[in-house]
Amino acid sequence: MQREQRAAVRRTQPQQPTGILQDAGEVAVMSPNAGETHHRYAMVVAFESEDELRRAIQEHRCTYRDGQSVEEMTHG
Repeated sequence: MQREQRAAVRRTQPQQPTGILQDAGEVAVMSPNAGETHHRYAMVVAFESEDELRRAIQEHRCTYRDGQSVEEMTHG
């Protein structure tokens, strides 16, 4: 695909789903399928709707902004 075609495709695609970075670091996750899973290096990104979450999973990408607790962690 040529550069102009790629640019046109990017302009017509909807914006990536946007989440909120709630926490980062060492976390334990509880799920009905796997029970508790421990992650040493992880990020917790929350979405405002199930649709946004599903889009992020399907597209294998999203953008995110810092939540209040992350802002306090990084900016003191």
